[in-house]
Amino acid sequence: MAGGGQRRVGRERRRSNLARYFLRLGDRELEAELEETPDGLRVFLDGTWHNARLQRLGDGPGYVLVMDDSLVEVLVSEAPRAFNLQIGGRAYEVETVRRRAGARREEADQFVDGRWVLRAPLTGVVVEVRVATGDVVAQGDVLMVVEAMKMLNELRTRVPGTVSAVNAEAGQRVEIGTLLVEISETQS
Repeated sequence: MAGGGQRRVGRERRRSNLARYFLRLGDRELEAELEETPDGLRVFLDGTWHNARLQRLGDGPGYVLVMDDSLVEVLVSEAPRAFNLQIGGRAYEVETVRRRAGARREEADQFVDGRWVLRAPLTGVVVEVRVATGDVVAQGDVLMVVEAMKMLNELRTRVPGTVSAVNAEAGQRVEIGTLLVEISETQS
């Protein structure tokens, strides 16, 4: 099979599709799919599966990416709609977009009918919901924690207010764009 994968006959291997992205590297757009298998993470890029492992180096922006048998040091910084990467001394801006080629990823948060809404910025599993309908929250409070690719992601409110709806529960799998929380903003 392409990408060094092996076909197993006689027993079914448990796999979990984590996410699918279209990545923009300058003018080039790539399709990337992440899959977790019992043997670890696999990445599908340009029609080929690769075994992958990503290890953060301390608390800084440095990571080590092991893809198949190649080891690469990567520096990552987050931009509003993209990630800035430095790989091998070259700078890249990687913009993630929704599942349709050419479409831009919508903001994870927005205002709808006078309420601030939080949508899932990534595909994962909700591991903890820290608010309930009626709770008063301050800007920056953690609303819930979502696990994606073995990393815990704290999703925070960008506005102070009262929680008017919680649309996810612990253990629930969420896709990018899933409505998670609605907050009626407190007027100052």
